[in-house]
Amino acid sequence: MNVKGTDVLILIADGYHEHEFWYPYYRLKEAGARVRVAAPVKRTVSGEGRSGMDGLFADPDMTTEEARGMDFDGVFVPGGIYGPMELRADANVMDILKKTAAAGKWIASICHGPWVLVSAGLVNGKKIACPFDMSPDVVNAGGIYIAEGAIADGNIYTAEYYRYLPELFQLLLA
Repeated sequence: MNVKGTDVLILIADGYHEHEFWYPYYRLKEAGARVRVAAPVKRTVSGEGRSGMDGLFADPDMTTEEARGMDFDGVFVPGGIYGPMELRADANVMDILKKTAAAGKWIASICHGPWVLVSAGLVNGKKIACPFDMSPDVVNAGGIYIAEGAIADGNIYTAEYYRYLPELFQLLLA
């Protein structure tokens, strides 16, 4: 899809996966989207640190509470372990995702990010690519687990892990 001139939200929290945030952030900007970043608390957020001693930091533009009152053309949820765990417990994030899905707008997620989609009740009947350790959560929520790669099912785009970011963005930006 053409994202030029659209408003896209990326949701992050402490423990986000650096590759799975920064690649989409810059790829969406390259494609002409206006990208905003929201976190549960507006302060510097720390990555999970697999690429360095302390992880890479990111500064959100707004809180998830502020983002909740806005309309976005698409939402991206990166992986990591602790970041998605915090996001899935945030009522504002649940409202953002449900509102986006109800409007038929796209939602993309990667690696453990689909945990957030599970919590929002968005995977029932959908094909979801994610790591194997998440597959019971996807299946128990009525989703169809896809073992590897990237997949689009309606307005939901998912990929197993960062190796599949290019494939995910080929689907998303096609």
